[in-house]
Amino acid sequence: MNHRRFLSVLLTALLLSLTLTANAVPPRDLDYAYLHTTSGYLIVGREVHLEVVLPEGAGGYTYEFTLFYTHDREETGNFQGIDQVKAQADNSFRFTPEKPGQYFVEAVIMDADYRSLTLHSEPFYCYEEGSEADPATLPGKVVQVAGEAEAQGFASQYENALYLHDWLTHNADYDEPMTIHTPEGVLLRGEGVCESYALAYQMLLRQAGIKSQYVTGYSRGQLHAWNLVHLDGEWTFIDPTWNDPVGGGKEGHDYFGMTDVQLARDHDWSTGKQKPPAATADTHNYLLKNGWMPFDNPEGLAALMTRELADKNPRIQYTYLGEDRYFDTMYEIKKFMEAQSHKHFVESYSYGGSAYAGAMEVTYGDFSDYIPFTDDEGFLAAMDGQLKAKAPVIKMYYQGDDRYFNYGSYLNRFLTDKAAEYGVKSYSYTYYPFHGVAELEYND
Repeated sequence: MNHRRFLSVLLTALLLSLTLTANAVPPRDLDYAYLHTTSGYLIVGREVHLEVVLPEGAGGYTYEFTLFYTHDREETGNFQGIDQVKAQADNSFRFTPEKPGQYFVEAVIMDADYRSLTLHSEPFYCYEEGSEADPATLPGKVVQVAGEAEAQGFASQYENALYLHDWLTHNADYDEPMTIHTPEGVLLRGEGVCESYALAYQMLLRQAGIKSQYVTGYSRGQLHAWNLVHLDGEWTFIDPTWNDPVGGGKEGHDYFGMTDVQLARDHDWSTGKQKPPAATADTHNYLLKNGWMPFDNPEGLAALMTRELADKNPRIQYTYLGEDRYFDTMYEIKKFMEAQSHKHFVESYSYGGSAYAGAMEVTYGDFSDYIPFTDDEGFLAAMDGQLKAKAPVIKMYYQGDDRYFNYGSYLNRFLTDKAAEYGVKSYSYTYYPFHGVAELEYND
């Protein structure tokens, strides 16, 4: 190579290096960075491929990978580093497990100024060759359940992910002693903690060809794990653990298909060894897709409830999409119904759900032949007209704002004071807090 060509190549390489360094965002400032693999469980002798995924256009980094191992699949500590790749430009890492046990990979992303970001994969559980054919093993169970989902012929990843989620929540219960952390727990023993649910769900999703990330952090004051799932082109959060109530309650979908803003109200993943991409679309939110009506604040909930009660809907489903982590839907519903239910002829109601979503069952009375009133003037005008017409039966219903209104004492005071004036010989009445029926006899 002549000197001129050598200098040209050297200058090009130098300019490229300077460009990469100039364009490199400090790793901790990247919008996201995560380890991607299609492997759920591992099989001895089968190569595993992982790669670091960064935002499009991000570059100028080196990558260091370390493989950790413990022989015990039940182990939660005491991992040993067994392989390491020093700083390289390649963002991928491959290894072939030689023994059953538990593995995980640490990846360090570093820029030219030695600023770094450390990522951890989920724990990988490794089994002997042939395990996939035996449903009594975890790989075999994953293959079996994912095969059942495939047999349904679903048209979308959403339907597939929902089937796998529901299989988990209906076939497992939360381990209240909090001792079962492995995916074998929920898949083979029917119980486990959040780690068990999230790892098992991730394995099922990957077996079905759906990308998923295992995310850790805190929720409801304790360490927690859940999933970020890529459904039909969009990232969305799914937390199967919080969809499976402790103590055998009814399984739900409040945490299926949430955005990061919605999930952040009671989940925090800022301290974990992941930096997942944002989940910004609520396209796959189960509640929204299945008739739960959204609202953003107490005023929105009041408007929603007023509309639904006016239409006499027997079942009202609602979900809060606002950002206030202290919002309590159950409290707001209780407050609204105590003040407003009588205005809509509600005879009884019951409700349940979580802090951010719920459903109400409502029964309505038939008060079409009752005279409504909202204040003293309305009551007096209605009674005056009925008594002058010598109506033998008077039915009235209070629809005012006084939640402590008592129709019985109200009617009793009026008849005690006014019966003689209107020529009432005798009267009797039955009443409830907001309505009642009076039967009257008049003097000839």
